[in-house]
Amino acid sequence: MPFECCRVTRAPDSTVEPREVIVSAKANEQARIIILTGHYGSGKSELSIQLALKLAQQHAAVALVDVDVVNPYFRSRERRALLEEHGIRVIANTLGVDQGVDLPAISAEIYAPLRDGHTRTVVDAGGDPVGARVLSSFRRLLDPRQTEVLCVVNAARPQTADARAVIDQIAAIEQASGLKVTALINNTHLLEHTERLHVEAGDDVCREVSRQSGLPIRYTGVTEHVCSDLPADLAGEIIPISMHLRESWMKSS
Repeated sequence: MPFECCRVTRAPDSTVEPREVIVSAKANEQARIIILTGHYGSGKSELSIQLALKLAQQHAAVALVDVDVVNPYFRSRERRALLEEHGIRVIANTLGVDQGVDLPAISAEIYAPLRDGHTRTVVDAGGDPVGARVLSSFRRLLDPRQTEVLCVVNAARPQTADARAVIDQIAAIEQASGLKVTALINNTHLLEHTERLHVEAGDDVCREVSRQSGLPIRYTGVTEHVCSDLPADLAGEIIPISMHLRESWMKSS
């Protein structure tokens, strides 16, 4: 499917050059490695699981590499059994992180699927520049033509509530990792309290980020209970999100 674009004109006093908002873009079919990064609380670990499960329906060899050293509570590796039932190899950075060092130690096992040209790999990376620095340790293994770096945006979080904050975060991640973000994911949610209006608000923020940066909006992640109440014009492919990492006792009150 070709890009579907709409033109957004700038305000008369704006110094930002107008760009096309790439509201829907077909995924890079050549991308063998998909890296998810984003601010703490963006929901990228849940998305990593969903993307790995999606890839497992299409490809024989799929791996999920968890190098999230920032959030010890919601890590994709915690659902190893579910993933392995679907034939997905789960690899985690088991060496931990010393907050006193600039670059956390990385398990050598993580490099295997990155080198294997036949394995589709989802990388769940840390949610801030500290976590993004981990990516710099295996940057040399990544062919830009076969790599997607997706920034997950939850506009319900105060740190990424507007386009300027998201763009600043992207710049910090790129500087720390040495990689370029290639697309956006709108994953705006308030857990089980998510409503259609929250998803739409995140869509607005991501469209403005796209307008200013030129980055396409690749996916929109939507909690399952909202999927039946979505507008038809949301940007990107819809990915229903199951809360695999949040037990019932963790749900907000």
